[in-house]
Amino acid sequence: MAHRRVASAVVVACTLGALAGAGGTARAADPPRRETGIAIKDGQLTISVGLTDLFGATERQHLSSGFATRVLIRVAIQEESTGEPIALGVQRAEIVYDIWDERFNVRATRGLGAEQRAVAPTADQAIWRATALVDFPLTEAKRLRPDGRYVVVVRGDLNPISEDLLVEVRRWLVQPARGERKLGAGDSFFGSFVSIFVNPRIEDSERQVRFVSQPFVPGNPAPAPPPQTGRTRR
Repeated sequence: MAHRRVASAVVVACTLGALAGAGGTARAADPPRRETGIAIKDGQLTISVGLTDLFGATERQHLSSGFATRVLIRVAIQEESTGEPIALGVQRAEIVYDIWDERFNVRATRGLGAEQRAVAPTADQAIWRATALVDFPLTEAKRLRPDGRYVVVVRGDLNPISEDLLVEVRRWLVQPARGERKLGAGDSFFGSFVSIFVNPRIEDSERQVRFVSQPFVPGNPAPAPPPQTGRTRR
């Protein structure tokens, strides 16, 4: 239990540091704030936000090489005041350029959902399909207190090179009742998620984006403006 409180406190410190940074200078380890669309649709709390800044000029040029480019996005909703985790979500995507047809093939999967395939004529459209979270379902709204205050923390990774990370993501996804259990620091996947905010290194991917949403109240989520991009943390 003590370890759980310490881990939660660390996430809270990072989150509050990021919120304070909005009015001053945030520390290097603090994820910045990014305006995120929050809504409740069909009983699910959903988020909408863009991570197109995960790709820089070099990464955009690499898309036309014909080699696969992978994107891994991890999302967590937590209590603003305590850092208590409520739910986690994952989206994986892959972009491959077809050199014969001169178009981009994009495959994206949310959690254990069905793989969605699309064809994009331009690199910008391919990047958007691979990195945008549009009405991304995170948890059932009934699991949240109507008057509670929550934040969403997000990390996007470009070409994760850690096989251990990818194996851990797959392992967590197939665990039974993953959406209903009580998450905590004892959960190895959550422990990994916490660690990326405590020690935000990028050795396990080519490039990363980290940020925290504005605080919101489920009873009055007040959707944010259309998804915007922010500065990439390198």
